[in-house]
Amino acid sequence: MRVYLMVRPRLLKDFPAEARRAEALGYDGITMLELTVPPTLSATVSAMSTTHIDLLTGIFVAFPRSPMATAYDAWSIQSLSNGRFQLGMGAQTKSHLTRRWSTELTPPVPRMREYVESLRAIWDCWQNGTPLAYEGEHYNFSLMIPYYNPGPIEHPHVPIYLAAINKYMCRLTGEVADGHIPGDPVTYKWFNEVMLPNLEIGAQRSGRTLKDLDLGAHGFFGCGKTDADLEAVRRRLRERVGLYASTPEYRPMLEMHGWENKFSPLIDLARAGKWAEMGDLVTDEMLDEYTVVGTPGELPGKIKARFGGVTQRVQMDDEWFEGMSDDDIRSLVAAIKQI
Repeated sequence: MRVYLMVRPRLLKDFPAEARRAEALGYDGITMLELTVPPTLSATVSAMSTTHIDLLTGIFVAFPRSPMATAYDAWSIQSLSNGRFQLGMGAQTKSHLTRRWSTELTPPVPRMREYVESLRAIWDCWQNGTPLAYEGEHYNFSLMIPYYNPGPIEHPHVPIYLAAINKYMCRLTGEVADGHIPGDPVTYKWFNEVMLPNLEIGAQRSGRTLKDLDLGAHGFFGCGKTDADLEAVRRRLRERVGLYASTPEYRPMLEMHGWENKFSPLIDLARAGKWAEMGDLVTDEMLDEYTVVGTPGELPGKIKARFGGVTQRVQMDDEWFEGMSDDDIRSLVAAIKQI
Protein backbone atom coordinates (compact mmCIF):
# COMPACT_ATOMS: atom_id res chain seq x y z
CA MET A 1 0.00 0.00 0.00
CA ARG A 2 1.28 3.46 -0.90
CA VAL A 3 1.60 5.88 1.99
CA TYR A 4 1.07 9.64 1.63
CA LEU A 5 1.68 12.39 4.17
CA MET A 6 -0.63 15.35 4.55
CA VAL A 7 1.43 18.55 4.66
CA ARG A 8 -0.14 21.91 5.50
CA PRO A 9 2.24 24.70 6.49
CA ARG A 10 0.48 28.04 6.76
CA LEU A 11 3.05 29.77 4.57
CA LEU A 12 4.35 28.84 1.12
CA LYS A 13 7.98 29.29 2.18
CA ASP A 14 7.69 26.33 4.57
CA PHE A 15 6.52 23.76 2.00
CA PRO A 16 9.92 22.83 0.53
CA ALA A 17 11.26 21.66 3.89
CA GLU A 18 8.09 19.69 4.64
CA ALA A 19 8.17 18.02 1.24
CA ARG A 20 11.83 17.07 1.59
CA ARG A 21 11.15 15.64 5.05
CA ALA A 22 8.31 13.48 3.71
CA GLU A 23 10.56 12.15 0.97
CA ALA A 24 13.33 11.40 3.49
CA LEU A 25 10.87 9.52 5.73
CA GLY A 26 9.97 7.17 2.89
CA TYR A 27 6.51 8.40 2.02
CA ASP A 28 5.31 7.69 -1.51
CA GLY A 29 3.62 11.06 -1.84
CA ILE A 30 2.33 14.15 -0.13
CA THR A 31 -1.18 15.55 -0.03
CA MET A 32 -1.55 19.33 -0.08
CA LEU A 33 -4.74 20.91 1.23
CA GLU A 34 -6.48 24.10 0.14
CA LEU A 35 -6.12 26.01 3.42
CA THR A 36 -3.92 29.11 3.48
CA VAL A 37 -1.84 28.36 0.37
CA PRO A 38 -3.30 27.43 -3.05
CA PRO A 39 -2.31 23.78 -3.53
CA THR A 40 -1.03 24.36 -7.04
CA LEU A 41 1.52 26.78 -5.56
CA SER A 42 2.51 24.33 -2.84
CA ALA A 43 2.79 21.58 -5.47
CA THR A 44 5.05 23.80 -7.56
CA VAL A 45 7.56 24.49 -4.81
CA SER A 46 7.37 20.86 -3.65
CA ALA A 47 8.13 19.67 -7.18
CA MET A 48 11.22 21.84 -7.18
CA SER A 49 12.31 20.50 -3.78
CA THR A 50 11.91 16.73 -4.27
CA THR A 51 12.87 14.08 -6.79
CA HIS A 52 10.48 11.13 -6.64
CA ILE A 53 7.45 11.50 -4.35
CA ASP A 54 3.99 12.03 -5.85
CA LEU A 55 2.31 15.42 -5.40
CA LEU A 56 -1.46 15.23 -4.81
CA THR A 57 -3.66 18.26 -4.31
CA GLY A 58 -6.19 17.08 -1.80
CA ILE A 59 -8.19 18.99 -2.44
CA PHE A 60 -8.04 21.80 -4.97
CA VAL A 61 -11.35 23.69 -4.83
CA ALA A 62 -12.42 23.56 -8.45
CA PHE A 63 -15.42 25.78 -9.07
CA PRO A 64 -13.97 29.20 -8.16
CA ARG A 65 -11.44 28.68 -10.98
CA SER A 66 -11.96 28.29 -14.69
CA PRO A 67 -10.96 24.86 -16.04
CA MET A 68 -8.65 26.72 -18.41
CA ALA A 69 -6.73 28.27 -15.50
CA THR A 70 -6.56 24.89 -13.77
CA ALA A 71 -5.38 23.22 -16.99
CA TYR A 72 -2.46 25.64 -17.29
CA ASP A 73 -1.48 25.11 -13.65
CA ALA A 74 -1.65 21.32 -13.83
CA TRP A 75 0.17 21.11 -17.17
CA SER A 76 2.99 23.29 -15.84
CA ILE A 77 3.38 21.30 -12.61
CA GLN A 78 3.24 17.98 -14.45
CA SER A 79 6.08 19.11 -16.70
CA LEU A 80 8.09 20.58 -13.82
CA SER A 81 7.74 17.44 -11.68
CA ASN A 82 8.50 14.96 -14.49
CA GLY A 83 5.09 13.35 -14.24
CA ARG A 84 4.59 13.28 -10.47
CA PHE A 85 1.60 15.60 -10.21
CA GLN A 86 -1.88 14.33 -9.29
CA LEU A 87 -4.77 16.78 -9.54
CA GLY A 88 -7.17 16.13 -6.69
CA MET A 89 -10.29 18.30 -6.90
CA GLY A 90 -13.45 18.82 -4.92
CA ALA A 91 -16.66 20.82 -5.02
CA GLN A 92 -16.41 22.26 -1.47
CA THR A 93 -19.32 22.72 0.95
CA LYS A 94 -22.15 25.16 0.28
CA SER A 95 -21.21 27.70 2.95
CA HIS A 96 -17.56 27.90 1.91
CA LEU A 97 -18.36 27.99 -1.79
CA THR A 98 -20.85 30.83 -1.49
CA ARG A 99 -19.56 32.81 1.50
CA ARG A 100 -15.78 32.31 1.44
CA TRP A 101 -15.26 31.95 -2.32
CA SER A 102 -18.27 34.04 -3.42
CA THR A 103 -19.00 31.50 -6.12
CA GLU A 104 -22.38 30.68 -7.63
CA LEU A 105 -23.92 27.51 -6.25
CA THR A 106 -24.94 25.04 -8.95
CA PRO A 107 -25.58 21.28 -8.85
CA PRO A 108 -22.05 19.97 -8.25
CA VAL A 109 -22.12 16.60 -10.01
CA PRO A 110 -22.98 17.75 -13.57
CA ARG A 111 -20.69 20.74 -13.18
CA MET A 112 -17.80 18.57 -12.01
CA ARG A 113 -18.37 16.21 -14.94
CA GLU A 114 -17.96 19.13 -17.33
CA TYR A 115 -14.94 20.39 -15.41
CA VAL A 116 -13.15 17.06 -15.88
CA GLU A 117 -14.20 16.79 -19.53
CA SER A 118 -13.01 20.35 -20.16
CA LEU A 119 -9.60 19.69 -18.67
CA ARG A 120 -9.08 16.63 -20.82
CA ALA A 121 -10.24 18.44 -23.95
CA ILE A 122 -7.79 21.28 -23.30
CA TRP A 123 -4.90 18.90 -22.59
CA ASP A 124 -5.73 16.89 -25.72
CA CYS A 125 -5.53 20.11 -27.72
CA TRP A 126 -2.12 20.94 -26.30
CA GLN A 127 -0.65 17.45 -26.58
CA ASN A 128 -2.14 16.19 -29.84
CA GLY A 129 -3.22 19.29 -31.71
CA THR A 130 -6.89 18.34 -31.52
CA PRO A 131 -9.05 21.42 -32.21
CA LEU A 132 -10.49 22.78 -28.98
CA ALA A 133 -14.26 22.49 -29.18
CA TYR A 134 -15.85 21.73 -25.83
CA GLU A 135 -19.48 22.73 -25.32
CA GLY A 136 -21.40 22.18 -22.12
CA GLU A 137 -24.01 23.79 -19.91
CA HIS A 138 -21.44 25.27 -17.54
CA TYR A 139 -18.27 25.54 -19.65
CA ASN A 140 -17.50 26.28 -23.28
CA PHE A 141 -14.02 26.36 -24.81
CA SER A 142 -13.35 26.95 -28.50
CA LEU A 143 -10.33 29.27 -28.76
CA MET A 144 -6.68 28.20 -28.51
CA ILE A 145 -4.19 30.10 -30.66
CA PRO A 146 -0.51 29.06 -30.82
CA TYR A 147 0.60 32.02 -28.68
CA TYR A 148 -1.31 30.58 -25.68
CA ASN A 149 -0.65 26.89 -26.38
CA PRO A 150 2.16 25.44 -24.22
CA GLY A 151 2.42 22.42 -26.50
CA PRO A 152 3.23 18.78 -25.77
CA ILE A 153 5.01 17.60 -22.62
CA GLU A 154 6.81 14.36 -21.77
CA HIS A 155 4.18 13.09 -19.30
CA PRO A 156 0.86 14.28 -20.72
CA HIS A 157 -1.47 12.17 -18.58
CA VAL A 158 -2.37 14.22 -15.49
CA PRO A 159 -4.25 11.87 -13.14
CA ILE A 160 -7.49 13.39 -11.88
CA TYR A 161 -8.72 12.48 -8.41
CA LEU A 162 -12.13 13.56 -7.14
CA ALA A 163 -13.18 14.04 -3.54
CA ALA A 164 -16.49 12.26 -3.14
CA ILE A 165 -18.62 11.32 -0.15
CA ASN A 166 -22.23 11.11 -1.34
CA LYS A 167 -23.42 8.44 -3.73
CA TYR A 168 -23.82 10.67 -6.79
CA MET A 169 -20.35 12.18 -6.65
CA CYS A 170 -18.96 8.70 -5.98
CA ARG A 171 -20.66 7.45 -9.15
CA LEU A 172 -19.16 10.30 -11.13
CA THR A 173 -15.74 9.58 -9.64
CA GLY A 174 -15.95 5.93 -10.61
CA GLU A 175 -16.98 6.88 -14.13
CA VAL A 176 -14.60 9.71 -15.07
CA ALA A 177 -11.73 9.98 -12.55
CA ASP A 178 -8.42 8.17 -12.16
CA GLY A 179 -8.69 8.04 -8.39
CA HIS A 180 -10.82 8.77 -5.35
CA ILE A 181 -10.23 11.01 -2.33
CA PRO A 182 -12.65 9.82 0.35
CA GLY A 183 -12.64 12.91 2.55
CA ASP A 184 -12.18 13.10 6.28
CA PRO A 185 -13.72 11.82 8.33
CA VAL A 186 -15.76 8.96 6.88
CA THR A 187 -17.03 6.03 8.89
CA TYR A 188 -16.16 2.46 8.02
CA LYS A 189 -19.85 1.65 7.51
CA TRP A 190 -20.41 4.61 5.17
CA PHE A 191 -17.31 3.71 3.16
CA ASN A 192 -18.46 0.13 2.65
CA GLU A 193 -22.20 0.63 2.19
CA VAL A 194 -22.35 3.95 0.32
CA MET A 195 -19.04 4.88 -1.22
CA LEU A 196 -17.67 1.59 -2.55
CA PRO A 197 -20.93 0.37 -4.18
CA ASN A 198 -21.47 3.70 -5.92
CA LEU A 199 -17.85 4.00 -7.02
CA GLU A 200 -18.35 0.59 -8.60
CA ILE A 201 -21.58 1.66 -10.33
CA GLY A 202 -19.71 4.58 -11.86
CA ALA A 203 -16.76 2.45 -12.89
CA GLN A 204 -19.09 0.01 -14.67
CA ARG A 205 -20.60 2.89 -16.67
CA SER A 206 -17.22 3.48 -18.27
CA GLY A 207 -16.40 -0.20 -18.74
CA ARG A 208 -14.10 -0.39 -15.71
CA THR A 209 -13.99 -2.02 -12.30
CA LEU A 210 -12.91 -0.75 -8.89
CA LYS A 211 -9.47 -2.20 -9.57
CA ASP A 212 -9.03 0.44 -12.28
CA LEU A 213 -9.38 3.23 -9.70
CA ASP A 214 -6.73 4.42 -7.28
CA LEU A 215 -8.72 4.27 -4.04
CA GLY A 216 -7.63 6.00 -0.86
CA ALA A 217 -8.28 4.70 2.65
CA HIS A 218 -10.62 6.97 4.59
CA GLY A 219 -10.51 8.38 8.08
CA PHE A 220 -7.92 9.54 10.58
CA PHE A 221 -4.93 7.36 11.49
CA GLY A 222 -3.42 7.94 14.92
CA CYS A 223 -0.27 6.50 16.42
CA GLY A 224 1.52 6.66 19.78
CA LYS A 225 4.02 4.51 21.62
CA THR A 226 2.48 4.55 25.13
CA ASP A 227 -1.00 4.48 26.63
CA ALA A 228 -0.63 8.16 27.51
CA ASP A 229 0.36 8.95 23.91
CA LEU A 230 -2.63 7.07 22.53
CA GLU A 231 -5.02 8.78 24.92
CA ALA A 232 -3.68 12.20 23.87
CA VAL A 233 -4.21 11.26 20.20
CA ARG A 234 -7.75 10.05 20.85
CA ARG A 235 -8.60 13.23 22.74
CA ARG A 236 -7.54 15.41 19.81
CA LEU A 237 -9.32 13.14 17.35
CA ARG A 238 -12.58 13.41 19.29
CA GLU A 239 -12.52 17.18 18.83
CA ARG A 240 -11.82 16.90 15.11
CA VAL A 241 -14.53 14.28 14.55
CA GLY A 242 -16.97 16.49 16.44
CA LEU A 243 -16.07 19.44 14.23
CA TYR A 244 -16.75 17.52 11.02
CA ALA A 245 -19.88 15.85 12.39
CA SER A 246 -21.39 19.31 12.96
CA THR A 247 -21.26 20.00 9.21
CA PRO A 248 -24.65 19.56 7.44
CA GLU A 249 -23.01 17.65 4.58
CA TYR A 250 -22.04 14.92 7.06
CA ARG A 251 -25.45 14.61 8.73
CA PRO A 252 -26.59 11.60 6.62
CA MET A 253 -23.60 9.71 7.98
CA LEU A 254 -24.76 10.32 11.55
CA GLU A 255 -28.27 9.23 10.62
CA MET A 256 -26.98 5.97 9.09
CA HIS A 257 -25.48 5.04 12.45
CA GLY A 258 -28.38 6.27 14.57
CA TRP A 259 -26.34 9.19 15.91
CA GLU A 260 -28.61 11.94 14.61
CA ASN A 261 -29.24 13.12 18.20
CA LYS A 262 -25.63 14.37 18.22
CA PHE A 263 -26.11 16.80 15.35
CA SER A 264 -28.03 19.65 17.01
CA PRO A 265 -25.82 19.78 20.14
CA LEU A 266 -22.70 19.80 17.94
CA ILE A 267 -24.15 22.61 15.81
CA ASP A 268 -24.89 24.63 18.97
CA LEU A 269 -21.33 24.23 20.23
CA ALA A 270 -19.91 25.18 16.82
CA ARG A 271 -22.02 28.33 16.69
CA ALA A 272 -20.85 29.23 20.19
CA GLY A 273 -17.23 28.67 19.21
CA LYS A 274 -16.81 25.98 21.87
CA TRP A 275 -14.62 23.76 19.70
CA ALA A 276 -12.89 21.88 22.51
CA GLU A 277 -16.20 20.82 24.05
CA MET A 278 -17.36 19.16 20.83
CA GLY A 279 -15.13 16.18 21.52
CA ASP A 280 -17.09 15.40 24.68
CA LEU A 281 -20.06 14.40 22.51
CA VAL A 282 -18.04 11.89 20.47
CA THR A 283 -18.46 8.41 21.95
CA ASP A 284 -15.95 5.55 21.79
CA GLU A 285 -18.20 3.87 19.22
CA MET A 286 -18.12 6.95 17.01
CA LEU A 287 -14.35 7.33 17.39
CA ASP A 288 -13.75 3.71 16.37
CA GLU A 289 -15.86 4.16 13.22
CA TYR A 290 -14.12 7.35 12.13
CA THR A 291 -10.52 6.55 13.13
CA VAL A 292 -7.86 3.87 13.30
CA VAL A 293 -5.52 4.27 16.28
CA GLY A 294 -2.71 2.07 17.56
CA THR A 295 0.91 1.73 18.53
CA PRO A 296 3.57 1.45 15.80
CA GLY A 297 3.35 -2.31 16.17
CA GLU A 298 -0.45 -2.38 15.99
CA LEU A 299 -1.37 0.24 13.41
CA PRO A 300 -0.19 -1.53 10.22
CA GLY A 301 -2.22 -4.62 11.14
CA LYS A 302 -5.30 -2.53 11.90
CA ILE A 303 -5.01 -0.73 8.58
CA LYS A 304 -4.62 -4.05 6.78
CA ALA A 305 -7.67 -5.50 8.52
CA ARG A 306 -9.84 -2.58 7.44
CA PHE A 307 -8.44 -1.71 4.01
CA GLY A 308 -6.18 -4.53 2.81
CA GLY A 309 -7.08 -5.59 -0.71
CA VAL A 310 -9.55 -2.70 -1.06
CA THR A 311 -7.56 0.54 -1.27
CA GLN A 312 -4.21 1.29 -2.85
CA ARG A 313 -3.05 4.16 -0.64
CA VAL A 314 -3.42 5.55 2.85
CA GLN A 315 -2.92 9.13 4.01
CA MET A 316 -1.12 9.81 7.27
CA ASP A 317 -1.00 13.06 9.22
CA ASP A 318 1.65 14.03 11.76
CA GLU A 319 -1.05 15.84 13.74
CA TRP A 320 -2.31 12.45 14.92
CA PHE A 321 1.12 11.16 16.01
CA GLU A 322 2.24 11.51 19.61
CA GLY A 323 5.71 10.76 20.99
CA MET A 324 6.95 9.58 17.58
CA SER A 325 10.49 10.36 16.39
CA ASP A 326 11.35 10.57 12.70
CA ASP A 327 12.97 7.14 12.98
CA ASP A 328 9.73 5.77 14.48
CA ILE A 329 7.73 7.29 11.63
CA ARG A 330 10.13 5.97 9.00
CA SER A 331 9.72 2.43 10.39
CA LEU A 332 5.94 2.81 10.56
CA VAL A 333 5.74 3.98 6.95
CA ALA A 334 7.90 1.06 5.81
CA ALA A 335 5.62 -1.40 7.62
CA ILE A 336 2.41 0.04 6.12
CA LYS A 337 3.94 -0.10 2.65
CA GLN A 338 4.18 -3.89 3.04
CA ILE A 339 0.39 -4.25 3.21
